[in-house]
Amino acid sequence: MNWRIIARTDAALASAPRSTRLVLVLPAVTILAAAYLYPVFGSDPITTARFSGFVDGWLATVVPLTGVLLGHDAVVSERESGSLLLSLSLPHGRGDFVLGKVLSRVGLVSGVILAAMVLGAGLVVYPFGRLEVVQFCGFVATTVAFGAIWTNLGIAASLSTVTKQRAFVVAFGLFLLFVLVWDAIADGLQYGLDRAGLVDGSLPDPVRFVFGLEPGAVFQRVTAGFFDPSASVDGPWYLGEWVALAVFGLWLLGPLTVTYSRFAGSDLS
Repeated sequence: MNWRIIARTDAALASAPRSTRLVLVLPAVTILAAAYLYPVFGSDPITTARFSGFVDGWLATVVPLTGVLLGHDAVVSERESGSLLLSLSLPHGRGDFVLGKVLSRVGLVSGVILAAMVLGAGLVVYPFGRLEVVQFCGFVATTVAFGAIWTNLGIAASLSTVTKQRAFVVAFGLFLLFVLVWDAIADGLQYGLDRAGLVDGSLPDPVRFVFGLEPGAVFQRVTAGFFDPSASVDGPWYLGEWVALAVFGLWLLGPLTVTYSRFAGSDLS
């Protein structure tokens, strides 16, 4: 099938530059460093299930950066150079082209996460830790999906712009907003409302829900609710792990679907 050819070709080309390999090293080093440190600094019992709560905050920062850096030039680089029209003149359509790009870039991120998680599990378990297979496999799958969310956001930026510079600004802007600035906005709002006497120490639950919609917060809520036995998710039902899982699915499919629908009907000349 045509998308398979595109995926194989793009994976080979995308993974060749040293800059790409350095980007892909980030989540691997993070997972392995956390797995090495967790048995030292974590509380008993040392298990792969509880490891998920130890490392998820680190991954909520590193995985988004990896995803947007790897995905932002997936399509727009060919559009800017003019090779996109040549690619689409071959016997495959825009759907095959985008699907191949998505599978290629998501596959690179997923492969690194999977390999690092397997090695990390060994560091957690040896010599006194315990492997809890179901919870750990669920956490690994969720982390892979989280990597796919941010890679898809990078590809969505690539689909919706016409130059690599604009794609980078959009993709990195999403990273800055949701990873580096979002919590500061929530803290600032809480401080202002508290000083005005409108809240007592915490934001109202509906406002917490809104600020909890960003992908990293959803990822951590799913981890705490389903995989980490030392954690729990508090608040009303709409702040629970099942709603977070539904929002997680929307992040995984929504932005890429919307931007592809625009790309499919756009003039590429």
